[in-house]
Order: sequence, then C-alpha cells, then structure tokens
Amino acid sequence: MKLRGRKTKKCPRCGNECLISQAKCDDCGLLFARLDEATNKAGKVRLARHQKEQVIYVKKCPQDVKKWKLILMTIFLGLFGGHYFYVGRWKIGLVWLCYFFAVLFMGVIFNSYFLTVWSGQFFSIFGPITGVYTLIWLNDIRRVCFNSFKIPVSILSDEENEEYVRQKQEEKALKQEIKQLAKKKKLEDKRSETEPKITETEEVKNTEIEKSEEAEVVKEEVQEVKE
Repeated sequence: MKLRGRKTKKCPRCGNECLISQAKCDDCGLLFARLDEATNKAGKVRLARHQKEQVIYVKKCPQDVKKWKLILMTIFLGLFGGHYFYVGRWKIGLVWLCYFFAVLFMGVIFNSYFLTVWSGQFFSIFGPITGVYTLIWLNDIRRVCFNSFKIPVSILSDEENEEYVRQKQEEKALKQEIKQLAKKKKLEDKRSETEPKITETEEVKNTEIEKSEEAEVVKEEVQEVKE
C-alpha cells in the first residue's frame, strides 16, 4: 500500500507504517483500539514473568501512568534512573544508577588524587563523560515532555488479572501477619523486661515484712523478760 503524502502512524508492536484511519495493523494484526485497555501494570507483570513477546512499547502515557509524575521523576530522579524504574524498565534503570555512582566515584572520591597526579588530563577525561551523561538526561526530559519516551504496556486476561490480584492479596496478608508477629514479640519482650522488676519489688516487700515481723517478735520477748 502506497502511503506517500498521507497521514500515517507507526504500529507500536512491529513498526509498520499504517494509515491513521486504520483500525488494525496490516503486518502483525494488532488492533489499535485495544491499546486503550493496555496498562503499564500489566506490562510490568509480563516483564517480570519474562513474557517480552506480549509487551508493547508505546509513546503515549497509558491510563495508569501520570504524565506529570513521570516528568517530575525524570527531572528530579532522572540522574538515578528513577523514570525508568517508575515505568518498569528496571534493566536500563540499573544501568543509569550504576553509571551515576561511577561518575560520582570518579568525580568526588578520586577528585583530589586525579588533580594532583594527572593535572589537566583529569578534565579532558572526566569532562566529556559528565557532558554525555547530562545530555542523555536532558534528552530523556525532552522525550517525556513531547511523548517520545517508550513505556511498556500489555493486556492481562481475566484469569491472569485474578491471579495477579490474588498474589498481591496474599503478599499483603503475609506482610500484615509478619507485622503482627513483630508487635507480639515486642510486647512479650517488654513484659519479660517488666516481670523481673515486679518480682524484685515483691521480694523486697516480703523481706521488709519478714523483718518487721521478726522485730515485733523480739519486742514481745523483751517485754516478757522485763515482766
């Protein structure tokens, strides 16, 4: 099909050029209307299960990803790869995080050493690295703002969605059970700390009572002897 001079769009699955009015991709058969049902949460689940073939990367924010939040993540946490972690692209996020700490390690910890040993060579090596890192980060901000940042999405079936919800509920119940056990243990520890103190005070009281009783007996014996 000749599409020259006509408004087109790229299929997010296969990259095939399609007409804007098309409801289905001619190459892979993707129904474009189904993309409205796709969520980033389902994409994260698919990636965690290593089902990459069922994940589609879209440039438009899905219904469960807030664009303003993604922009803030990119601006304030982008140097750490926060925007990649937010949408579920953990591998690239880890690369960004490691790259940030590598730059920090070179620039801060060994700064004085490089300056004293290498002198001017330090800036010729460290400067371009920092510049490239900053340019990539600024480019990511531009991509997020102008809808060219790729976000993984997918569609879960009803059975998979139920299973996912059940797993989350089980995890939540397990966390609550662990918290309750921890609270119970703390209470038992507090009781075990206070019980010895109570027993010590009771022992002191008992000894005082015994002493007072012995003193009374001695007084009675003294009075009997005087009489």
